Amino acid sequence: MPSVLIRVTEVQGGKSQRSAMIRRRAFLKAAGLVAAGSFGRAFAVRPQVNHVAIVGAGIIGASIAYYLSRRGCEVTLFDKTGPAAQASGNSFAWLNASWFDRPDGYYDLRKKSLHEYRWLGTELDFPVRWGGSLEWYRSATQQQDLHKGVDRLRSRGEPVAMIGVRDASRLEPRLRAVGNEFAWSRADGAVDSAALTHALVERALAHGARLLAPAMVNAINARAGGVVVTTDAGELAVDTVVVAAGTGANALTRQLGIGVKLLAPATAGIIVTTRPVEPLLNTVCYADDCHFLQLPDGRVVIGEKGGPPKTAAHRAYLAEQPNFYPDDSLAAEHARRVIDAAGTHVPDLVGLQIERVGVGWRPLPIDGLPIIGHIPGNPRIYLASMHSGVTLAPIVGRSVAMEILDGLRLESLADFRVERLL
Repeated sequence: MPSVLIRVTEVQGGKSQRSAMIRRRAFLKAAGLVAAGSFGRAFAVRPQVNHVAIVGAGIIGASIAYYLSRRGCEVTLFDKTGPAAQASGNSFAWLNASWFDRPDGYYDLRKKSLHEYRWLGTELDFPVRWGGSLEWYRSATQQQDLHKGVDRLRSRGEPVAMIGVRDASRLEPRLRAVGNEFAWSRADGAVDSAALTHALVERALAHGARLLAPAMVNAINARAGGVVVTTDAGELAVDTVVVAAGTGANALTRQLGIGVKLLAPATAGIIVTTRPVEPLLNTVCYADDCHFLQLPDGRVVIGEKGGPPKTAAHRAYLAEQPNFYPDDSLAAEHARRVIDAAGTHVPDLVGLQIERVGVGWRPLPIDGLPIIGHIPGNPRIYLASMHSGVTLAPIVGRSVAMEILDGLRLESLADFRVERLL
């Protein structure tokens, strides 16, 4: 909810100042308002928010649920299938701020999220692999762009560098590194995004949150004093609703009165996960035809770059945005093609046993930047939709909880408000 600013005259002296603060807080509590903290001499105040509904139990919705619930907020989390059933369960999950994204605020937000990940991993006792990343291309033009990106990041003090074959081979002894330069980003990492989503939901539930899934949200209606969420299982009245519905955000925002599409058509990517093996990879490896990494438990995750074949049969099948292949033989055929591509870079990957083949549908805002914040003119509805959801989940969860519970409008999110697209 938007903040109300109340000016409080400061009283000099320790005891007098503390007494004034106590009286101020008592006044605000009696008035049904909660102090959000001080900004110089002005204190931000919001109407009380006790119950928040979140539509979407992907990693963004799960993170927001966790950060809200750990502060004592009542949370109800809806998902049409279940946690991590869509993009978050079919993600390459490279944690990075490796490119100097424009505007500068996007790079800054990603950088903050990497720091937040280190706290979150410890808080949840969840493994995050911090091995850095290597990136390279066969195209001379792409390699030139890589050099420029590294130069920009180095100007910001980022621990990145262009390295040669010898240094790359020290980092990745099994990598067939021939005739390339590599962008080496020391701060990058990797995570099991599906497992992390479930861990966030489980911790939110332990804090008192509720998960309703499968539950299809059909309507969201703001009314005096709150919002009513209508699902196929009934209605629920809450104070605020967060739409974190991934690729389904367009349908919900349209019925909320937003007349433009906020998201571009979702794109599909094959993600192959192998069974656990002995350590083969130390870093996240990103090439022009594929990308691959190894999780802390030994499973190797491989993604393709080219996308599905452009045939009529594929278009018909992909129209419903499936997350799995229609039969095991087709899944195995595609998985072997992806693994063989990675095997041209690391021969030891060829022949690994397949555990799972998924199709990830990536939500992508029209201009590529995250959409985070209240709908203009409807302060009880909050949007959280973005492409780099796995990298951004911790900082988005913490920031959204602050904006909703403390009545803040964070400057760090200024570039990502929905107003820019309307």
